[in-house]
Amino acid sequence: MTEPRPRVAVLADWWWPDEVGGAERSARAAAHDLAGYADVSVFVPSTTDSTYADGPLTVHAVRRPFARRRHADTRIRRGLEFLTAWLLPLVAFRLTRRIRTFRPDAVVATNISRTGPWLPRWVRARGLRYVRVFHDLSDTCWRRSRLKDSRTCETVCGECRVKAGIMRGATPRGAVSVCVSRFVRDELVEAGLTTPAASLVGYPLIGPPEAVRPARRVDETRLVVGYLGRLDPVKGVESAIRTAGAHQRSTGIRVRMLVAGEGQPDYTRTLAELARSEEVDLDLAGHMTVDAFCDAVDVALIPSRWAEPFGRVAVEVGRTGTPMLVSPLGGLPEAAVVSGGAYAYADFQDPAAAAAALDALLADAAPSGARPDGVPMTLPQAVVAATRQAWSGADDVTVGRRP
Repeated sequence: MTEPRPRVAVLADWWWPDEVGGAERSARAAAHDLAGYADVSVFVPSTTDSTYADGPLTVHAVRRPFARRRHADTRIRRGLEFLTAWLLPLVAFRLTRRIRTFRPDAVVATNISRTGPWLPRWVRARGLRYVRVFHDLSDTCWRRSRLKDSRTCETVCGECRVKAGIMRGATPRGAVSVCVSRFVRDELVEAGLTTPAASLVGYPLIGPPEAVRPARRVDETRLVVGYLGRLDPVKGVESAIRTAGAHQRSTGIRVRMLVAGEGQPDYTRTLAELARSEEVDLDLAGHMTVDAFCDAVDVALIPSRWAEPFGRVAVEVGRTGTPMLVSPLGGLPEAAVVSGGAYAYADFQDPAAAAAALDALLADAAPSGARPDGVPMTLPQAVVAATRQAWSGADDVTVGRRP
């Protein structure tokens, strides 16, 4: 006799991943993989009610008060949505009613800040199997791993401890967690939101066991270094330019800096002025695909100043075989390792030391071959494994959080 397929409700903040980011793309990929063994419906807050198919998925966009009309809505609209999500339980009523009609056997929650703690509380009250996918540290802290007064926030402040306490209380017992890096898992364990036995690490992206092409020089007359990503001070782009300048001065080799990404015009002017003062040739190329970027540079700099939960760019670049100099913060070291490429770490706040690390990397740009804990698991694989684990009610996950 064929076993009945479980019914899985996926909770998310958004379902237009092409307009948001990597976390949303990973959530969608995981939902599609879940549909291989379960009947999956997705439930998201929206400004209007609609139901539509996304491949094997059924997506229910459910109207809620003060919902954002798009991801980058007005500051007032975002503020109203945020406050009501946390202070007004009724904002989740229509969603919970629609989920109840679906009659799920298990619930998989991805990013759910737009409905605050009310959906997991509803799941807990009904004793449903629960899987929580942590793409970042937002359940532990409002500003964790952000810069405050040009410094990385290393401790959880009082208001964030309150938030972590709220989420601990809302988390159903027996929950299984999927974290995008060991860094995120360790932080969540410390905050009491999961335990090592009740959590899996699933990387949003992994590279091949070996780089797909050897490192090579793009221009024999000069070194071409590059940065790929959002143009924002928190990403350390200025530190990358200073590192390029320091390398040029210490080696006498001309350096060209290719910056691929988009940001505010005022900030791009700041970068251009800094490059002139460092006497570095700067090319502000705007948006580029990863392959086009990697074809145009000898080495990539990933100089983030904040503790990235994972660091998708490191995998996307490393898997092409392009050497990387990486800031050893947050989940970036793990991303560099699972990329399969050649990498080295550097403190970009010390441009001279970072330049020396860059010189050493270029002298021996070979993939390390090391992987964390053996063969890494992708995030969709981990979500499927966690859902099966929660569905089975295994003894080793009977407590998904600290008492």
